[in-house]
Amino acid sequence: MTLANGLLLLLSGQVAAISPKINTFLPLIGLAFPLLFFINLILLVYWLIQLKWKSLFPAAFFLFNLGQMSLYMQYTSKPNFSTRAEDLCKVITYNANLFGIFTNGWQQDSVIQIIKSENADIVCLQEVYAKNETMSTLVQRMKNRCNYKYALVYKLRENRPYGMMILSKYPIHKWKRISFGETTGNMAMWVDVKIPSLDNKSDRTIRVYNVHLQSFRFNKSDYKAIEQANVKKEIDKEKTDGLVARMRLAYKKRAEQTTILTQELEECKIPKIVVGDFNDVPASYTYREVCKGLRDAFVTCGNGLETTYKGPFPSFRIDYILYSDPLKGIKYNSRKNVPGDHKLVSATFKYDQLFY
Repeated sequence: MTLANGLLLLLSGQVAAISPKINTFLPLIGLAFPLLFFINLILLVYWLIQLKWKSLFPAAFFLFNLGQMSLYMQYTSKPNFSTRAEDLCKVITYNANLFGIFTNGWQQDSVIQIIKSENADIVCLQEVYAKNETMSTLVQRMKNRCNYKYALVYKLRENRPYGMMILSKYPIHKWKRISFGETTGNMAMWVDVKIPSLDNKSDRTIRVYNVHLQSFRFNKSDYKAIEQANVKKEIDKEKTDGLVARMRLAYKKRAEQTTILTQELEECKIPKIVVGDFNDVPASYTYREVCKGLRDAFVTCGNGLETTYKGPFPSFRIDYILYSDPLKGIKYNSRKNVPGDHKLVSATFKYDQLFY
């Protein structure tokens, strides 16, 4: 068992190197990485207590996968330097879950109050929905009620009041839609915001990407099957096969979207922040590709075992805030007491190094 678990752990930690375009089964093993890691840790402790040479196997697997586990669990100390509030930039990402219209009732007012209380400089929202109004009216009202001077919305289709939004305290002087095709409900966008310099004589531009990648698109019967497995420890094979099939299809589509997104990122030559709902875990091809050349705010300044999804599916970290040099992440936080099935994730950056 020790060797088998270790080999599975080793495989789950390396599946990120293989595109789901090649194989859609391997990403499923990547989902189990944290569980396999903790089982390996338990086995390591067990064999150490027994004073057996077999402890060498879990010890080797533990050390080899420790770096990968740091993407799930972190301990970082608070910064030991003082920074003026005007030198900081706080960014939020939050999947608004259509403001709850199809689940827990209309919760837009609650979301607005939460955003106001966070008082971030830039807010990126995914899955926004305009109820009985146009998207342009929605973005104007969100901007006014949340106390932001600038705002943009990306409407997925003309006949559907659904999309994503960016609110900003800084001027937005350019933006672009990133389309993933006509057959998906997912999208991405970027805006260039101008950060005023400390001497008010010049400014610098930061590009902020708001991303929502392919989800598994589970239906009510899928979630019921997941809840049954969690509570009653019973597995319906027919429904499980359907779940796996949908997951495999999502992995393939997400890989295609990742290619489009990473091409956009490679073309960007200015400091950038990439946030959003990636719908994938750290031990994944998506995370590995998007994160190239970027830092993860949770890894650099987060603490604890992080999960950002609150739904019935096993808890995972699927919402991210990534950033490039010369930005410096100094604080990371996730807020659970928000509507919907995602936490609100925020990060604070020190950006005075941009002005030189």
